[in-house]
Amino acid sequence: MIQNKKLLLLSSAIIATSVIAAPIAEASTYIVQKGDTLTKIAKANGTTVQQLKAQNNLNNDLIFVGQKLVVSNSSNNINASGKGTSKPSSEAKNNGVNRSQPTGTVKNETASETLSSQQNKQTTYTVAKGDTLTKIAKLFNVNVAQLKEWNNLKSDTIFIGQTLKIGNSSASADLGEPAQQAERDKLGETNQQIEEQLANETSILSNSLGEGQAVYNKVIEIANSLLSTPYLYGGNTPAGFDCSGFVRYVYAEAGLNIIRKSSKDYFFNDTTVVESPLPGDLVFFKDTYVKGISHMGIYIGNGEFIHAGTKEVELTKLEYEYWDSHFVAFKRFNQVNNEY
Repeated sequence: MIQNKKLLLLSSAIIATSVIAAPIAEASTYIVQKGDTLTKIAKANGTTVQQLKAQNNLNNDLIFVGQKLVVSNSSNNINASGKGTSKPSSEAKNNGVNRSQPTGTVKNETASETLSSQQNKQTTYTVAKGDTLTKIAKLFNVNVAQLKEWNNLKSDTIFIGQTLKIGNSSASADLGEPAQQAERDKLGETNQQIEEQLANETSILSNSLGEGQAVYNKVIEIANSLLSTPYLYGGNTPAGFDCSGFVRYVYAEAGLNIIRKSSKDYFFNDTTVVESPLPGDLVFFKDTYVKGISHMGIYIGNGEFIHAGTKEVELTKLEYEYWDSHFVAFKRFNQVNNEY
């Protein structure tokens, strides 16, 4: 009799434990892959973007390669029969699409990245007046030795405007112009200034280039031939490019006398907005690593553009969440518009 009671108690405990543990087992983690968005991850795991943000204390839709997300789909709750309705999709794979990841430029006053998250992803920090390696290390809860290792520093000397890598991942994106240009541009322009610039331009309505089509055909050919060229801070040759260096090189090789400038300069001084972009036109973005116009690429049609992105010259879709949120306008070099 006593033995039967023990067995009954043991069975009840096992059943109770399984019921309690079931919803916990349904929660899983997912490591962000290249090309992922919260929408994509939510869809793959049968949950919603709002749930993902709530579960991971996210204040916006920005995610990074290597970031660990808690995933628990909306149907993971135990139903009336006591059974879970689906398995977590922690093994969900990305579709292999090549998407640039944004660089998290961090202001001197606030550090949104901590060591726990930096182990699997990387951001960058622009050195400000008064900074030391010790001060920056404390800001990110890392140590000076790590900062020096990540940035190949032989001494503790750093400079205002210098971009430092924070983290051991190679997933950061040096988008836009070199830090020296950012220092010259200071705080950048406001949204109102950008909108006023576009409003003051007489939009190009024609979707025909005439003789200029041959130039654009060459632009596309040259741009495609440079895919996988490595990103290089300040680079403007096939040894390595930054965004405006890449655009300038491609157009110059296609026969236009384009002077090397920043994306901001090209936007405000050398281009005009187009209503219906053609393959070979320019595409501009704002607030990618500094406030204001800070990145550009070459539109190739079908909602895609080629640019000097994360680690190399690459093909990217405008519909991706990051690029769509930073998109400003399609434009055309005035030289093209005037000569053809």
